[in-house]
Amino acid sequence: MRRFQLLFTFLQVPVDYAVIVAAFLMAYWLRLQDFLAPEVGYVMPLADYFRLILVVAALWILIFALSGMYGPAADEGPWRVLGRSFMAVSLSVAIFIIILFGFKESFFSRLIAGYAWVFAIGLVFLGRMMLVGAKHLLSRLANVCEHIVIIGNNDAANRIKEFYEQGLAKVKILEPKELASQGFGQLISRRLTDLVTLTVDLPTDVNLGLINFCDHNGIKFRYLPSLVQLHSVNAAMYTLKGYPLIELKPTPLEGWGRILKRVFDFGLATVAFIVLAPFMIVVAILVQLDSPGPALFIQKRPGQFKREFSLYKFRSMYTHLSTGDTYGGQKAEAYREYLKTTRDEGAGLLFKIKDDPRVTRFGRWLRRTSIDELPQLFNVMDGNMSLVGPRPPLPDEVAQYSSKELRRLLVKPGITGLWQVSGRSDASFDDYLKLDMYYVEHWSLWLDIQIIIKTIWVTLTGRGAC
Repeated sequence: MRRFQLLFTFLQVPVDYAVIVAAFLMAYWLRLQDFLAPEVGYVMPLADYFRLILVVAALWILIFALSGMYGPAADEGPWRVLGRSFMAVSLSVAIFIIILFGFKESFFSRLIAGYAWVFAIGLVFLGRMMLVGAKHLLSRLANVCEHIVIIGNNDAANRIKEFYEQGLAKVKILEPKELASQGFGQLISRRLTDLVTLTVDLPTDVNLGLINFCDHNGIKFRYLPSLVQLHSVNAAMYTLKGYPLIELKPTPLEGWGRILKRVFDFGLATVAFIVLAPFMIVVAILVQLDSPGPALFIQKRPGQFKREFSLYKFRSMYTHLSTGDTYGGQKAEAYREYLKTTRDEGAGLLFKIKDDPRVTRFGRWLRRTSIDELPQLFNVMDGNMSLVGPRPPLPDEVAQYSSKELRRLLVKPGITGLWQVSGRSDASFDDYLKLDMYYVEHWSLWLDIQIIIKTIWVTLTGRGAC
C-alpha cells in the first residue's frame, strides 16, 4: 500500500506539469482567434513561446509544492480540490505576470495570461479528480487500501476518521487504555498498518514507546498537539561567556517579521480600500435605508496586549438593540444578557445565536458574506489591526480569559484568521484557541497569504466559519 500511495503522490507532478503546458497552449490558440480579438498585437512566435512555458510550468510546479498541493490532502472532496487548485493557479499566475513585467523583452499579450489562468484552474482540477478516480478504482480492483489506526475515541478522532475514509482507507479506533493492557504489537499490525494517528495525551513513557514502535516498523506517526505542546515552539540559542542560553519566543512576529507584516498589511489594505471604496459607499447607504441609525458600528475592543481601540464595522443590528452608550445603552446590554441565558448556542467563551433577533434583514446578508467587516480596513491602515490574526474579542470575553487564552493577544487582531477559514462554524472555543495559538506560534508571511486567499474562497462559497 505504501508503494501504491507513493506512486499516486508522484503522478501528481507530471500530470500537473502536462496540464499547465496544455493550458498555456490553449490560451495561445485562443488569443489568435479573430472572433475574440480582431486586433492581435505582438505575440511571441510559437517556438519561443513553447520553450518559455516549459520553464514556466516547472516554476509553477515549485509554487504548487510550496502551497501544499502535494501534501496528504490529495483525497479531499471535489469542492476542496477545486479551491486548492484555484488558489495555487491564481498565485502562480500572479507571480508569472510580475516576472513578465520585470522582463519586458519577453512580454506577450496579457490576455494569454488571463486565458491560461482560466484553463489551468479547470485542467488542474480535472487532472486531480482523474487521479483520485483512478486511485479509487485501482484500490477496489486490486483490493489495495491504506490501513490506519487512530488512538483516542473523541470528536477529533471521529472527524479525522471521516477524512481518512474519503480515500477508502480502513480505519480502526483504539481506546488508550487498550494500549496499556495489551501492548502495541497485539493491537497494531506491524505488517499491515501504514499510519498511526494519536488524538489524545498519553503518559510520557507510553507515548515514547508508541513512537519507537512506529519508527522501528516503518509506520508513519501523526499526533494532535495539545495547547501545552503548541506553546513556545519558537526558540533561539545564544552563547554568553561560554554558557548556552535558550530564549523562548512567543511568536516570530518580532524584529523584521513585525516590520514585514506591517508593510504587507498597510500596502494591501490601502489598495483594497481604494478599490472597494465605491462599493463600501453603496453598502453604507443601503444600511441606513434598511433601518434607522448610522451606517457604521463603532465599538471599543481589546487589541494587542489588551490595548483598547475603536473597531469599525458596518452596522448589522437594529440601532436600539446594539450595545454601547451611543446606541441601545443599558437596555441593549440587558437584552444581550437575556439572550445569553436563553438562546446562547456557543461553547465556552463563545456567544453564538442562530437567527439573532437583533440583526436586520440586510444585516444578515452582510454577516453571511462578511461584508460587514470591510470598514476594518481603516483599523488595519491605522495600525490597530492586521489583515490576518485572531478575531477581535469582546471586553467581557477578555475579562474571563485564563493565562493561556491571553496569549491570543500577543499579536494584533485580524479581519480574518485560521478559524474563519477552517470551515468549522460549530467548533468549540478550545478548538478556535488551538487554531489561534498555531497562528501566533507559526506566523509567516506565506501563511498570511494562504489565509487571505482561502478567505476569498470561503467568502464566495459561504463555507467558512461564521
